[in-house]
Amino acid sequence: MWWMLLAIIGCYAFAALAVRLAARHLPGWRAGMHVVLFAGNQGQRVEWYLRRLRWWSLRTGRDVRVTLVDCGSTDDTAAIAERFEAGVVTVVRSDELVGKQSGLSEDPAKLKESWQRRRSSMPSIASVGDGRGADGTLLINLNDPADVATLP
Repeated sequence: MWWMLLAIIGCYAFAALAVRLAARHLPGWRAGMHVVLFAGNQGQRVEWYLRRLRWWSLRTGRDVRVTLVDCGSTDDTAAIAERFEAGVVTVVRSDELVGKQSGLSEDPAKLKESWQRRRSSMPSIASVGDGRGADGTLLINLNDPADVATLP
């Protein structure tokens, strides 16, 4: 009876050791991910999106960096993201990225398309088929339900 209990404990210890060694020595096991959220007037839902990404990060053990691009929102979307958790979310105003005269700063869909075009012209971060770049960047327009569905 005791030997069976010791065998079970030994199997669990061996499995934990194997996972720890794999996490240390296999490249890409804990590869980080960068999520760029294009938001306009998403104050009621932005905290939920950020909590969802944080929970996914904790559950999978992958590091997630979040950049929230504020596309001219008139509510407290940027303020909520800035207060969420220090060092995890970076808030960028869209006019800082493209300038006020270009007309892209107010429309999250156009800003996302511009970002994708710019990314596809750079061979080191070319886009992969699922919208995620080879560098692990995922672009999400929070005004588009199809994009929101791709959130991890």
